[in-house]
Amino acid sequence: MPANSSISLTSLDFDSYKSSLKAFLKQQNLFKDYDYESSNMNVFLDVLAYNTYQNSFYLNMVGNEMFLDSAKIRSSVVSHAKELNYTPRSFRSASANVQVTITSSDATKRNITIPKGTGFSTRVGSNTFIFTTNESSVVTSSNSTFVSSLTIFEGDFVTDAYAVDYETPSSYIISNENVDLSSLKVTVIEDNGSTLLSYSRATSLFDLDDQSNVFFVQAYRDDLYEVIFGDGLFGRQPKNNSSIILEYRVSSGEMPNGARIFRPAENIDNESNISVRALSSAGGGAVYESIESIKYNAPRAFTTQERAVTAGDYENILKENYPEINVVTAFGGQDANPPQYGRIFVSVDLNDIDGMPASKIDEYTRFLRTRSTVSMEPIFINPEYVYIEAISKIKYNINTSTLNPEDIRTIAMSSMLTYASTNLNKFAATFRYSKFIETIDNSDTSIISNDTDIRLVKYATPVLNAIQKFVVSFNTELADISSFSPAEHPSLDYHTISSSNFIYDGRVCNIEDNGDGVLGIVTTIGQNHKLIVNCGTVDYLTGKININNLKISSFSGAYLKFYAVTKSKDISSTKNTILNIRESDLKVTIEQVRE
Repeated sequence: MPANSSISLTSLDFDSYKSSLKAFLKQQNLFKDYDYESSNMNVFLDVLAYNTYQNSFYLNMVGNEMFLDSAKIRSSVVSHAKELNYTPRSFRSASANVQVTITSSDATKRNITIPKGTGFSTRVGSNTFIFTTNESSVVTSSNSTFVSSLTIFEGDFVTDAYAVDYETPSSYIISNENVDLSSLKVTVIEDNGSTLLSYSRATSLFDLDDQSNVFFVQAYRDDLYEVIFGDGLFGRQPKNNSSIILEYRVSSGEMPNGARIFRPAENIDNESNISVRALSSAGGGAVYESIESIKYNAPRAFTTQERAVTAGDYENILKENYPEINVVTAFGGQDANPPQYGRIFVSVDLNDIDGMPASKIDEYTRFLRTRSTVSMEPIFINPEYVYIEAISKIKYNINTSTLNPEDIRTIAMSSMLTYASTNLNKFAATFRYSKFIETIDNSDTSIISNDTDIRLVKYATPVLNAIQKFVVSFNTELADISSFSPAEHPSLDYHTISSSNFIYDGRVCNIEDNGDGVLGIVTTIGQNHKLIVNCGTVDYLTGKININNLKISSFSGAYLKFYAVTKSKDISSTKNTILNIRESDLKVTIEQVRE
């Protein structure tokens, strides 16, 4: 049969297949006079086109699932990640720090044991959760009151048991998909129960020999995980007929995050007079890793190979192992100001928290210490948070909308915050002014236009009634006013730097720059602002302001706010600066028009 150029290989829909088959048959002398629409041949063409369409669709899906980038099914993505020696992150239990006070009825008691798995109940919304201790602890006291600070984790401990039989090998599967792998404990019982060996988890073959009591974890099907032991060369192989005990915690993921009120779920060492005070709210709970996250992290984890050498390694390894991290950035000490060689600076932003608790810094430092080079010292620094204030006047056409001004205001603000969550709240983010105002216009079809001004906001908490100095960095170039402001000037004058109100020397004041790089404390007299005293300087090029000799007795709100007008309305964050928008910094007014 001669080759046929009428067959299309680019159109993959049913009708195109059928048309291609018709065109091919019409070129054959035997079938050229058929009425393909009314004869039985039409039914056969439908069958052939349908079968071809199904096969092409199936082969296209199979082709997609063969590669990590294009795979859509979770099992396929996990399988490709396994080839890169990457284990997708499991559920992670929320944790909280609490202080437990036990008052014993026995005045002679001097020790109380808090066993592993001791439960504490809490509620988040309508759901009740149980937090448990991760290990046993002994509390001593010289009287009948015992006080202990504990870290408790959400979830109950469960156990899977397997028998080793090398004649009919089986897989050692962790049977619950909500396992928190960080809690997994593996015990091997040998010699008819006379030998108990504790195995620890290994993530590489480095420093392993035939006597290393280690196990490995890899992904299994149906979102489960499998425990694998060494082969007798790299890692000790359990003896035949021994027993394998897998003990782990089952987590509820992110649902318990935010819990702050805990109550004992049971007596402790036969004592019932127990009070619990939360030292920190619960946090860090997370569900298993998403498909998108696996696709992003697996190739980078393969590059990192469980060691931290470059700045990118530090970012990848922390993000991979700690799901509570929103974003992380790292840079070498040579890029610090001033340079600090032999150090690497790491800045971490946690989900729903500004700043890093000391407990997290200690945890991350211990984690990195075994994975970084001896000559490199990781230093954790808090991110610099800079916020954008948007003052927007929005016009909308009441002839095309049944919504009231408050509805429009709510919709517009929601769009602004959505823009922020999508494009900001991360390191190396850029605020695009034109895209932002376009987002406002597109938030509702009745909106005609918006007139939006922006400026940066930094929050500070000064010490009251004490002379102090501090530095506020906006980390971007600021607008430089060409005209110099005299000591007394109209209150509506334009200033690059300003602040919220505070009480200074018994008067309501705020801080302004004078256009020449000098900051001053001013107070309002009639329609004017009058300088009381100079209090610092501003560098318009770097966006850094230095406050000196500031002594205030009170300020409005929870923070003292500093505002800055930038040279460009497109604003980029650098190094460890996170740019974001808070709802409290959105000032939106609505005007009704008829068109």
